[in-house]
Amino acid sequence: MITNTRHKVLVMRLKDPSRVLTIIPTAKPFLYRGQELTVVPHGMTEYRLLKNLDLNPPHPVDTYYNWPGAFAPMAAQRETVRFLTAHNRAYCLNDLGTGKTIASLWAFDFLREQGLAKRLLVVAPLSTMERTWGDEVFRHFSHLHFVTLHGTSDRRRMLLRTPKVDVFII
Repeated sequence: MITNTRHKVLVMRLKDPSRVLTIIPTAKPFLYRGQELTVVPHGMTEYRLLKNLDLNPPHPVDTYYNWPGAFAPMAAQRETVRFLTAHNRAYCLNDLGTGKTIASLWAFDFLREQGLAKRLLVVAPLSTMERTWGDEVFRHFSHLHFVTLHGTSDRRRMLLRTPKVDVFII
C-alpha cells in the first residue's frame, strides 16, 4: 500500500479488488506495468471502510494533520487521536496526566479540517472549564474560538447564540 500525499490517495495491490470497489464507489482500478492496482481516496470515510475490511490503511491524521500547538504529541496522544477520530462514538478514559484534553482537541480539530465536525461541546467539571479546557484551546489552537457556558441560564443561552464559536465548554 502506497500513500500519495499530493493527490490524497492510497494505491493498493489487492487480491480481490471487487471488495473495495463495491463499497467505495470512488475507488478506481488501473493497470501499471502489468499489475492490477486500485486507487482509493485517503479520507476518513474510506479509512473506516478499509479498516472494516481488515486492510489496515494508514490513518489520515498521521499523514495530513499538522498538529498545532507548542509541542509534538506523545505516542499515547497520537493513538488517542486515531481512536477518537476512527469511531463515531468514543470515550477517552486515559489515565491522569496523559494529555487527554489536548488529544481530544486535536481529534476535533482534525475532524473539523476534514469537514466531518463543525462544533465541539465539552462537558467538564467546573474546576477544569477555564483553567484546563479554555487554556488549552487558547494556548494551542489560536484559530479556534471558544466560549465557557457558565453562570445563569439566561447568560448561558445568550452565550450559546454567540456567532462563530467552535468550542462550547459547559
